[in-house]
Amino acid sequence: MMPATDIAKGVWLILLATLGIVLMNTCAKVASAVHSPIEMVCYRGIVALAIITPYMLVTRPGAVFKTRRIKAHLYRALVGNIAVGFVFWAYALLPMADATALMFSSPLFVAALSPLFLKERVDRFRWIAVGAGFAGILLIIRPSGEILFNTASLVGLAAAFSNALVDMALRNLGRTDDPLTTVFYFLFFGVLVTAPYAVCFGTLPGRELLPWILGIGGFAAIQQVAKTTAYRFAEASLLAPYTYSAILWATWLGWLLWGELPKLTVMVGTLVVTGSNFFIFWKEKQ
Repeated sequence: MMPATDIAKGVWLILLATLGIVLMNTCAKVASAVHSPIEMVCYRGIVALAIITPYMLVTRPGAVFKTRRIKAHLYRALVGNIAVGFVFWAYALLPMADATALMFSSPLFVAALSPLFLKERVDRFRWIAVGAGFAGILLIIRPSGEILFNTASLVGLAAAFSNALVDMALRNLGRTDDPLTTVFYFLFFGVLVTAPYAVCFGTLPGRELLPWILGIGGFAAIQQVAKTTAYRFAEASLLAPYTYSAILWATWLGWLLWGELPKLTVMVGTLVVTGSNFFIFWKEKQ
């Protein structure tokens, strides 16, 4: 049984990490007026590495940079940076609340794909929850006969699907490597891959957007450290429900900065997706 003080620390840290993610995506939405998602992935990695690397050197021994699973880290870095690019693109195209709601579908993809990729058993009750969750997604994206031409909705779903692949990769790596080792290689390889594009086709951040670019990387580093530390104090299944505070922050920031308010179908769809995920988390804990 975990001490109540440790659980409280884990909850506060996961709330901080969730807020950091929303603020990172808010900065990316602002910066998307000038910079492409690939550029923002590059700048995010550079700034976050400048913060996280010294933190790792101070709090961890040098061995934290060593790994025997470099191929697994390359795969995680590939799908992870693709996911971040899709997330930034989705936030550029969609209202804050809509994009955040679609990100909540990632656990549904994980549950649906885990029998294939992780060889995990999914009972019929979880399949029902997955089906209900995807019905909630349909409420959010409001599909029509032109759904295949609705770039914004498809990008949002691609971001959620990519995040699901990341979650499954992290389940695998988490069995052997320190979480911060995974974070380091994720950011490092992301910069290596995206830097040539940023140098050849991108533009340096101007004075007006520089604080937002620094915010993308700064909040990325904060949320990574906070999330990693939170899972030392409490179990993932206990902390998962608190990540849904993201919809509150996203709705408030969307209204404050862009005058956006989610439609009724988005709010109902978000409740359905959230409820489905809660059921899946509960089943996993059982």
